[in-house]
Amino acid sequence: MSKKMRLQVGALAIVAALVYMVLQGAHNFSSYFVTVQAYHANLARFRNQVIRVQGTMLAHSVHYDPARGTLQFTLASGGERLPVVYHGPMPNEHFSQAQAIVKGRLGPHGTFMAQKLEVQCPDHYAPAKGDRA
Repeated sequence: MSKKMRLQVGALAIVAALVYMVLQGAHNFSSYFVTVQAYHANLARFRNQVIRVQGTMLAHSVHYDPARGTLQFTLASGGERLPVVYHGPMPNEHFSQAQAIVKGRLGPHGTFMAQKLEVQCPDHYAPAKGDRA
């Protein structure tokens, strides 16, 4: 195989890899999460999938068991509620109506078994007193 042919094959492989990565990124970005309301509306479709669900953590529902490393809470959006169980360290956040995204799948008895928890605490992003937006 000539040197020119090897360069063309190599360039084609690189372009193919870049196209694949862009398409995967677009797919992942377009389906980053669904709301609790959308999750319930499409439960048959999502039942056996690992999916990200976003909602408001109801502060009164948060219970942490340090012996088991288990955090239980309820996510809500659009009038729908989803009980969640997360095994892992307790996030260092305030849970007063905080937005959260959980990644996992539906477990037994309608409880969402979260593998990952991201708490979106809006007060971390508020401007400091005296700052103007």
